[in-house]
Amino acid sequence: MIDFLVLPTTAQARLARLSSAVSGVVPKETRTWKIKTRQLSQSDPKPKIIREVKDWLESGCLYLYTFQIADKRVDTSELTNAYAEARSAKIGERAYARPNSASLCLYVGSSEKIHQRLKEHLGFGAKGTYALHLVYWASPFDIEINFECAKYPKGTSKKAIQTLEDTLWAELLPMFGRQGSW
Repeated sequence: MIDFLVLPTTAQARLARLSSAVSGVVPKETRTWKIKTRQLSQSDPKPKIIREVKDWLESGCLYLYTFQIADKRVDTSELTNAYAEARSAKIGERAYARPNSASLCLYVGSSEKIHQRLKEHLGFGAKGTYALHLVYWASPFDIEINFECAKYPKGTSKKAIQTLEDTLWAELLPMFGRQGSW
């Protein structure tokens, strides 16, 4: 039987542990890359950005990233409709991330192999991995997306990164994907 009277104390202890886990956790470096959706092509499965991100990769580091629309005047309803169509029709036989509400932030995530995760989001990775798969629905649009990434030093705990990711997710309310779990 659940003791609801003790639940607030249990929640406070849990939040204190999470607070302690993120205390002093700062990235060693951040980078932003521009992605022009119109330039994405299924016939070019190795865009330059993937090589650049792979060159930036440092073994043992953890990465927190976002995909955000650069121009605040973009009609996000057109994007959500195109995404919903691609997801419903299973274009490219891809596993599309869960749609949420309209936002200028498309996705928030974390990864150890950031170049591989980027490849999946662009639509050139594994078909069964939940991702944006941008090449399959966003290439008809002339949109610039900022791929912002923070590199955290070796030894940073996955619990800390997950907490930071969940916090960023709650702040930005991305259009696609799901919030992790603390």
